Amino acid sequence: MTAAWSRIRSAPARALIFCIELYRTYVSPTRMPTCRFTPTCSEYAVEALRTRGVVVGSSLAIVRLLKCAPWHPGGWDPVPVRRPRSPDRVLDGRAKT
Repeated sequence: MTAAWSRIRSAPARALIFCIELYRTYVSPTRMPTCRFTPTCSEYAVEALRTRGVVVGSSLAIVRLLKCAPWHPGGWDPVPVRRPRSPDRVLDGRAKT
């Protein structure tokens, strides 16, 4: 994959990260720190977008935000590590024989 293609594919994730950084710079300092998670939800979202891409990263960030309810205890909740692809799989998802 060329560098130009890689930059094009990462553009939506970078746009979302930019929006999160705007929130962290201008909105977050005006609010009381109430996050019960480590890393914070915005740190989690940025890391998820950088490591997992826009679709999976956004999904992980939304699930994390849904956990910000009073009935969830919080605590350490890192971005899940990406499972390596099995070399025994072909493109259509069936195992080689």
